[in-house]
Amino acid sequence: MFFNYFNKNKKWFSINIIGIAIAFAVVLIVFSYTQKELSFDKFHSKADNIYRIQIDKPGRANKLDQTDDISSASIDRNYIVSLYDRFPSIKKIGFIGNLWQAKIQIGENEFSPENIYYTNETFFEVFDFKVEKGNRNTLLKKPNEVTISTATAINYFGSTDVIGKEITIKEPYAKDKIVTITAILKDAPNNSHFRPEILLSRSLKEMKENFGGYYTYLLLHEKTSIYELVNSINDYWSKNVKEGEVAPSFKLLKLKDIHLKSHQGNELGQNGNINSLIILIAGAVIILLIVIINYSNLNFVQFINNSKDFKIRMVNGASIFNLSQLLFLRSITQNIIAIGIGAFLAYNFNEATHFEYQLEIAYSTVLISALLLLIVFGILALLPLYLTGLSTNLSKAPDQGSRKFELSLLFQFVLSISALILTLVLYNQISYVNKNHLGHGDESILVIPEAPMIAIDKYDIFKEVALKHPEILAISASTVPPGSIAPFKYGFKMEGVENDKELRLTVLTIDEDFFSLFDIKPVAGSLKMGPISTAEWEHIAINPNLDIAGKTLKEYEANHVGFKEQYILNRAAVKMLGFSNPEDVIGREFKYNFIATYMFAKGEIIAVVDAIHYDNMFTKEEPIVMASKRIFNATYFVKIDDQNKKAAIDALTQEWNQLFPNDPLKYEFISDMYAEIYRNQYNEMKALTLFAILSILLSTLGMFALSSFSIQHKTKEIGIKKANGATSSEILIQLIGEYTKWVALAFIIACPIAYYAASNWLSNFAYKIELSWWIFALSGVIALFIAIATVSWQTWKAASQDPVHALKYE
Repeated sequence: MFFNYFNKNKKWFSINIIGIAIAFAVVLIVFSYTQKELSFDKFHSKADNIYRIQIDKPGRANKLDQTDDISSASIDRNYIVSLYDRFPSIKKIGFIGNLWQAKIQIGENEFSPENIYYTNETFFEVFDFKVEKGNRNTLLKKPNEVTISTATAINYFGSTDVIGKEITIKEPYAKDKIVTITAILKDAPNNSHFRPEILLSRSLKEMKENFGGYYTYLLLHEKTSIYELVNSINDYWSKNVKEGEVAPSFKLLKLKDIHLKSHQGNELGQNGNINSLIILIAGAVIILLIVIINYSNLNFVQFINNSKDFKIRMVNGASIFNLSQLLFLRSITQNIIAIGIGAFLAYNFNEATHFEYQLEIAYSTVLISALLLLIVFGILALLPLYLTGLSTNLSKAPDQGSRKFELSLLFQFVLSISALILTLVLYNQISYVNKNHLGHGDESILVIPEAPMIAIDKYDIFKEVALKHPEILAISASTVPPGSIAPFKYGFKMEGVENDKELRLTVLTIDEDFFSLFDIKPVAGSLKMGPISTAEWEHIAINPNLDIAGKTLKEYEANHVGFKEQYILNRAAVKMLGFSNPEDVIGREFKYNFIATYMFAKGEIIAVVDAIHYDNMFTKEEPIVMASKRIFNATYFVKIDDQNKKAAIDALTQEWNQLFPNDPLKYEFISDMYAEIYRNQYNEMKALTLFAILSILLSTLGMFALSSFSIQHKTKEIGIKKANGATSSEILIQLIGEYTKWVALAFIIACPIAYYAASNWLSNFAYKIELSWWIFALSGVIALFIAIATVSWQTWKAASQDPVHALKYE
């Protein structure tokens, strides 16, 4: 019985199956992903009372300092010290600090861990990272103690039986430190915003004696007023800065909110984004709504088409309950098939799309979701029986509900066109970002981040031997990897600029081929550098003992040809200095006041460049001065032959391994590094594109079904018009117009909605596209074309038939 019914109505049946399967798959995937994103850091038992203190606005030298308000996830050691024993609401303080370019030596072997941190003895009183071996109560309470993760122990030693063994920590510019392993940690779960591999003890006294920022977590007492605590901390610093300085501003962020809501400078890693999650959830809801509307409409259509059958059943004694039972069973049978297909699609989503997260869809989630959908769609299947009045009046002809159908189409196309406009906006903004950040999306530039000290010392040798290979086109270097903020910001002296003590500039060190490799052109001056400081000279200048450094440099300069420091400014720096014309700063004497006084010598400004977008395009590029300094250049850029990538990478690896056998070559393409920076925006674009395609597909299926039904019931009307002299073309235009007018109205409604949403999304970027009219027009044309293509064949078929046949049909 069911097979015969579905075979007779296979067009409607297929449309419903496709829609419900897609909706169920989308709901499962989005629910699973949302559940994972919302679970971050909740495994800590005290998570509700743990907050990270962050810099909302940095302190400034004084009120005239025009430093950009760059927030930071880490805070300076001096700020941490001030928190102890001063604020009663703080129960415990746990901090972690990165070990920059640290290496682990075990016997003759060296390793380069990614997540190695200094921390304090209260770390394990704040967090619940599980200890597999060792005494949790005594961890990190003594100097030179270290805990390592299970995976790290197996990787370094081949076993977890390593308690009491010693390893050597090697840091640049610091003495090697021998430490003892006192515990093995269970590997941190994937839903932790940081995953420590190695934790090294650092006392408060040691922290005071060492420069650097720390990620600082406060365990607060129950019912602490966050608002009052933040005000107390900010009030303390506003009263304790030096005269003329501007105090920093702090904020507290709940541990459980860091992954989705924290996007500060110096984050421990790339976090998720609450806005991306909202887009996903909204998209899933839209898909589900469209499917529900289509299902409701098609059920109504099927009911009208089969109303004679239901009347015959009732005449033969069937009750309303019997009819309800029949409709419900048909719905259940159809929907079980659709849900099975949807579940299959959801479980194979990862393999088909190579999604970055391994989604784990629990069977309970599938069963509960399936049950809810079966109930909802089962109820929808019964509505036509009661809404048409057939259940109470057997002789009544069911209302064909054309207005209801038209309004539902309008609603669907408003959602679809809005999604399409937003997709085009996101695509164009991402394209704009790719074309304007450093490298301009060039996929032939490799980045070697955090080069070891031995590589920094032998940079010139490495560059020379690597460039002998024809597949390697150019090599340059800079301070930090793309996407990072240069760490040095100091004052300067400049000819013709008064009160220069009030201003600070970020310095980005480079080498002489930086601008040519990235094809950066000057807006003023010349980027051709003359003689630059030698590595030997820089090693003398970095000496913290200024007397020794100054004396040694004088002896060095007496026996070597001197050089003149050459500085390049970006346009933001020129503006900060009060010049409107970049040409006005060229040739002016300049001296950067670095902490090592002799490192940056007195020189001149040789060029000005536009914004290079080294870090990101979310914020305005801060004022930057660039100069060549090998000793700070820990990031290498290698431009290779795009047509011969494998040979170039093989040659690069070969030369690297010969020079630095204990330091494996680690590289990324610059395009991939920036893709990671804009990962959330890429994901939003992909999600919106998918939702736009699905919503248009489902809306089109709905329009196809409803237009078929409508045209079928207008057969007599079409026949009469043709009999009265109407041409097929006139009838075709009239029938198509009935649908396109609703698409046009949907476009008018969707435009302001999409404009508001797009403007809100673009506000995240300091550098962005204009919302041009063509984006909206193109979306409207696409929607109109799809609508016309959907109904044209059916309308042409109806308009072209013989009017005699049409009148016989009735």
